[in-house]
Amino acid sequence: MALTPDMVKMLAAGVAHQVAGCTSGGRPVVCRGMAAQLEPDGRLVVVISSESGFEVIAAVRETRNVALNMTLPENYQSMSLLGSDAEVSFAGSAFRELVTARHAAFREQLNAYGFPPEYTGAWYTATDDQLMAIRFTPTSARNQTPGPGAGSALALKTS
Repeated sequence: MALTPDMVKMLAAGVAHQVAGCTSGGRPVVCRGMAAQLEPDGRLVVVISSESGFEVIAAVRETRNVALNMTLPENYQSMSLLGSDAEVSFAGSAFRELVTARHAAFREQLNAYGFPPEYTGAWYTATDDQLMAIRFTPTSARNQTPGPGAGSALALKTS
């Protein structure tokens, strides 16, 4: 299964990213993500900070399950992508340009509502040594936009 063109477009639209996992004992863990993109092999890569995301990193390494929720500030359009084959690796400077671009897009979304650029700065201060990548194949997607369709399945396209 693969992301639809609209899903891929949303990745770069200035969304807020929340990344979640669950320990084998059933304890949920969540952190802010900084960037996500589709890789040529159809997997999704999500970049997080090892400092703020240490619990998510540990849970994903333990269970290989991950969820990425993305919300577009301008209209609260939200979507969750889930996977069960997640792998964690060091991202480092290879993803700095992506993180910078996604931060700029998110900052632009919030600027329309009067949030100064400094508001989001703390969420994106991870050093290159702290950037970690979580790669996974999206196997299901859910509409998380508030309203009557919230929680409903979104169709992924077949490869």
